[in-house]
Amino acid sequence: CLASGPAMRRGVLCMVARMTAGLSTHGARGRCASAWKMQSVGHVKRLRQHVNPLSEAASRPIELSADWYRSAFARPEQPLTIDIGSGTGGWIAESAAEEPERNFLGLELRPGAVELAKPKSSENAHFLKANANVDLARIVRDARRHAPIDRVLVQFPDPHFKKRHHKRRVVTDDLAAVIVDALAGRDAFVYVASDVIQVAEHMRDVFAAHPGLRLDRSDLDDSAWRRSSPFAVPTERERCVLRGQGTTSTHPGRVFRAIFRPVTSPERDA
Repeated sequence: CLASGPAMRRGVLCMVARMTAGLSTHGARGRCASAWKMQSVGHVKRLRQHVNPLSEAASRPIELSADWYRSAFARPEQPLTIDIGSGTGGWIAESAAEEPERNFLGLELRPGAVELAKPKSSENAHFLKANANVDLARIVRDARRHAPIDRVLVQFPDPHFKKRHHKRRVVTDDLAAVIVDALAGRDAFVYVASDVIQVAEHMRDVFAAHPGLRLDRSDLDDSAWRRSSPFAVPTERERCVLRGQGTTSTHPGRVFRAIFRPVTSPERDA
């Protein structure tokens, strides 16, 4: 989305994009074609797009105080949405303002992105530097002491295009199991989205294979992809993709989406 001069000004939305990542998803969501971000002082800073979630540093468990969750939110009893790969926090900040009756927790692996996200924290929005495949079980355990977890999202994760890097992709069988446990018995859902068909198919296949989840078949097209997002607020990556500016999109202008619900929940739109 970005270039120099007028093109940079036109691409300001993409510059503040939530470069998804986190947890193992740290790349495509927050940019269209570039990793550049505009800072308030007028300088341009480059955020690292790719972090190896399997590295020793990324695999260290998060350190959290015993009461971190209660301290994170003004009303910790509100239903919780977890955004895996929250990037620089734009989607969470907008969504938290749109839905003050919910709490939003963003998990992101890249320190630089978390630093940019934290100033966007609010009474119902909080951010953690975390690796989902290492830390999500602990986070879920703490959160469930205070509130139901009714939505878990993986939006536009790092595609890790190279075959040898596919093992770095965030959605794994183990991650799916943790998410199912978090949502079990609640009218809740998992939402996945990508503009890279191979990544979207991988996420859909992993969640579809878990016996505790079923695909929500409402609003599906002929290819069994959800036609629209269940959320009022699109991510910056989604805005760029739908404008045809996603340079790594496998199908320009198209987003592949799916919703999965616990097998005990009713089938209906979110």
